[in-house]
Amino acid sequence: MMNCATAGLVPYVPTADQPWNRQRAVHLHRRAGFGTSITTVMADLNRNPLDVVADLISAAEALPLSPEPAFANKTRAEYGLALLESTLEIGGWSRQWIIDLQQNGLRGRMAFFWHNHFVTRFDVYESSGYTYQYHKLLQQHALGNFRDFVRAIGLTPAMLIFLNGAQNEAGSPNENYGRELYELFTLGVDNGYTQQDIEETARALTGYTNITEAWGPILFDPAKHDDGEKTIFGRTGNWGYDDVIDLLFEERAERVAAYIAVELYRRFVNPAVDEVMVSLLASTLRENDWELAPTLRILFSSSHFFDEKNFGTIIEGHIEHQLILLNEIGTTLNGLSVFTDSAGATEQGQVLFSPVDVAGWPGNRAWINTTSIRYRWDYQASRIGAASLFNFAYFQELVRSATDETLDVEIICRDLVHYFLPQGLQFAEDYAAALVSFKGEIPENYFQNGNWTVNYWATPFQLGGLLNYLGLLPEFQLR
Repeated sequence: MMNCATAGLVPYVPTADQPWNRQRAVHLHRRAGFGTSITTVMADLNRNPLDVVADLISAAEALPLSPEPAFANKTRAEYGLALLESTLEIGGWSRQWIIDLQQNGLRGRMAFFWHNHFVTRFDVYESSGYTYQYHKLLQQHALGNFRDFVRAIGLTPAMLIFLNGAQNEAGSPNENYGRELYELFTLGVDNGYTQQDIEETARALTGYTNITEAWGPILFDPAKHDDGEKTIFGRTGNWGYDDVIDLLFEERAERVAAYIAVELYRRFVNPAVDEVMVSLLASTLRENDWELAPTLRILFSSSHFFDEKNFGTIIEGHIEHQLILLNEIGTTLNGLSVFTDSAGATEQGQVLFSPVDVAGWPGNRAWINTTSIRYRWDYQASRIGAASLFNFAYFQELVRSATDETLDVEIICRDLVHYFLPQGLQFAEDYAAALVSFKGEIPENYFQNGNWTVNYWATPFQLGGLLNYLGLLPEFQLR
């Protein structure tokens, strides 16, 4: 893949060639959240786009954490023989998180991003309380300080169990977490560390092994900490856990910033990395002392982000794809409907709190295969069909928004195509087929004599027909 975008990290200023329009507003909300309503999009067009970005960041920072559940600190003994209850609690919390994600904008999007970066798996640690504590950390640090995030994540019980930190003790060091700390979480494979660094890091991380009771807190045990000298990144001392994090961000700051910048760029801008933009983004992260919120504000406000060459470059995971579709067709999840969504995502290989392995879901093109695409088609069709019936007024509003008082059905249809497909369609015959789908069963002469307008009673069903056509196209999977 090649990234053809040329704009830099300078602030985006609308011009005649790069206008602040529906397409750019939709692009922002799809990347900095899970899509939004047409009402929000149209309101945003009357504002400065940089103010819209600033408000998205501020709202994410101010959003309260999910309410603490009854099982937040529940130990294994409290379940007695009913251990299946913990698994059911994890399932219920996962479904609630999907409901929350639909409403939580950028904070939800960032917590979801870190969930696939700092990976754990509930089938290893099994505790619903550990799941909640891990999830709480994702929300707390989603737009916070990345260095503090790295410091905190290694001591959460879910991570200590998943990557064997709770088994790491003096005389028998376990290298698992130390290796992934560098390889997957901060530096990248074989990038600025040696096998000796991993071995010495494992020694420095020893001692977090004091599990007073199953599924209870995991505490530091000085007796199991290796208090000998270690040499990490060329520096020797009696290093402990906090020292490792300090050394990492002092001695490998440029590499850490570059690695995280690439991860952010691939996920929020374009899978085809622009090395110049990544270098600028990495510098921005360091200049802001590892604070994510100002870094994201600069990224999402940049001309590069709003360059149309970066539209429609990402294939979302099944949960993200579903949420974007639901928000854009005006459908809100509830306790019943989320069962369908989470079950469908599970069938397609995306289970919350259980990415495929420590490297996370590979993402992008890996989401689409001959099996998963059929699940997506079926899901899309069912949701679109229901929305065209029950979100009647909303669908009418969507059709009205596609026009500046024109009654030309071809122009209206093209505008709707561009609303849902970031790069539109490739060929004239595709637009012609889309127009046929949009016209549906309406007599052709209605479009000629003025009997049909955007307020026509059947426009919601027409939009449903158009969406069903678009939903079967490859372009519909690009966001």
